[in-house]
Amino acid sequence: MERAVLVRYRVMAYVTATLLAILVFVGIPLQFAASKPEVVNTVGTIHGFCYMVYLVVAFDFTRKLRVPTGRMVLVLLAGTIPFCSIVAERKLTKLYDRHVVTAGGVGDVGSAAEVG
Repeated sequence: MERAVLVRYRVMAYVTATLLAILVFVGIPLQFAASKPEVVNTVGTIHGFCYMVYLVVAFDFTRKLRVPTGRMVLVLLAGTIPFCSIVAERKLTKLYDRHVVTAGGVGDVGSAAEVG
């Protein structure tokens, strides 16, 4: 597997997590406390679009890593909880690095029967 797949996944995980954190911790309080829905409208729309891209990229990455279906679903849902996509990204990056080392290079990652 190419490292570019990992980089795409990592970028989308961080972008999705950052936008969701802004939405939850800044936008929603501003909407209710100050009656300013602009942040929620703007950041919410951008996060929604980025989450769809995250789903595609995460699905592609987990399929190439041969992650079991249950774990794949958890990775896909990680973009809906603040900071969870960052936690999932760290775990999948470690898994990727472990398999690259055992495969002897950045070529084929090999089987990912042990995920965790």
